[in-house]
Amino acid sequence: MIDVNAGAALWLTQAAAPYMRERGSGAIVHVAARPGLEPTAGMVTYGVSKAALVHLVRVLDLELRPLGIRVNAVAPQIIDTAKNRPYLPPELLAQAVSPEAVADIIAYLVSAAAGPISGAVVPVYGP
Repeated sequence: MIDVNAGAALWLTQAAAPYMRERGSGAIVHVAARPGLEPTAGMVTYGVSKAALVHLVRVLDLELRPLGIRVNAVAPQIIDTAKNRPYLPPELLAQAVSPEAVADIIAYLVSAAAGPISGAVVPVYGP
């Protein structure tokens, strides 16, 4: 789980950063999760792997911001997907966010409008 959630983010960043460094700018956004920010019973492996990702984002920010590369993350709680719907009770689905809403926040974080934002983990917890 750590390889999937934190390892892949590190490898992707290591692959992209040299090109962004050459340009003198860039923006990277990883997808964390609420259990990576707040302890959640029954999700120890997932929560720890997402907490590692959150910490990775913050360390990468410190290392890459001086090179003009911003690193942020979004942290959804529940995403309203076809795969999740059968397993979640209606009261949880009512709080779920759409994949499009998460994508909109990511698009903002990579935009020039978000230029001052780096090292942030944006909660996307729904209504």
